[in-house]
Amino acid sequence: MRGIIRVVMLASLLAFASVGSYAQVGVFGSAIPLTKQDYDAMRSATEALLNDDSVPIGTTREWSDANTGNHGTIKLLGRFEYDYQGSKLPCRKLAYHVEGKAPVQPYNLELNRCKVADGSWKIL
Repeated sequence: MRGIIRVVMLASLLAFASVGSYAQVGVFGSAIPLTKQDYDAMRSATEALLNDDSVPIGTTREWSDANTGNHGTIKLLGRFEYDYQGSKLPCRKLAYHVEGKAPVQPYNLELNRCKVADGSWKIL
């Protein structure tokens, strides 16, 4: 149950981060607090994985924030289409790995994100 709660919290916070949340937020089960700069670094690392169809499956992008010491990777696990109200949305499966300063434990999460009509990527 605790793992499910963490996944829901992370998914919600990543969704907020994708629309420009500026608050310092404790995510990943409150063990690793992430700042706006952390989310900006994650978002920047994710862009090519979402938008460049020539990026091979299995490609990993690193992100880090020297100010917080937080860092991690985002890996492209796959591409697929999702049928939504008669439209086929392009989607990506991504694996997030986040680490903070010791002694917190790293956190891993897989998310599916799909591109909607306005061009933004939403969590499926």
